[in-house]
Amino acid sequence: MSTYSETSVKLIRDAKKIADTSTIFPYREELIRDILIEIRHLAQTFPALLEERNAALRTGNDDLAASRQIALTMHSLSLKRSKQCLLAYTRTRADCLSDALWELGGATGGAPSRLPQELKKNLSPVELEFVAKYSECISSYRGAFLDVDLGAALIPPKDLFVEVRVLKDCGEVMTESGPVRLMKDTQHYLKRTDVEGFITAGFLKHVD
Repeated sequence: MSTYSETSVKLIRDAKKIADTSTIFPYREELIRDILIEIRHLAQTFPALLEERNAALRTGNDDLAASRQIALTMHSLSLKRSKQCLLAYTRTRADCLSDALWELGGATGGAPSRLPQELKKNLSPVELEFVAKYSECISSYRGAFLDVDLGAALIPPKDLFVEVRVLKDCGEVMTESGPVRLMKDTQHYLKRTDVEGFITAGFLKHVD
């Protein structure tokens, strides 16, 4: 049987992998559900332990009072640690996801359905909602700069169309000329403005 907060440490390992690789791995829904159950259990048993400690103090049972105080301290620390692990995991994923949205240069158009499939399949429903809202914020912010594309490459492109190789599955992507399926290891000749964000984000590679 695992000790309290031991499950939460697995989330921190995942968060470190995300931070080290800038890659959003599949959302750990089952693990998070187990942690939330553990947190609720700790919170529910806390009042009973507190009452037992207070009763022991009233009757002068110092050994029992000390035992219950230790249990209360351990429960409190475990609950706080699990909560901190959940928040750290969520924040790390949100930071990595927001960075990816900026790197895509608005390629999602504010719609989660236009995210690269490789990324979209790893997100939770709440994270997909975050994508939609955050993309709206990016669009609103960029709108203040009129026609300046804040997500575009700093070096002006030489060619209108580019040959690209798909490094990660992107699924179906909407371009000016229609939908295109960008599957791993395939090669395409596309308009640069349609794929520049994916090149910047590392999903596609420009083939010279």
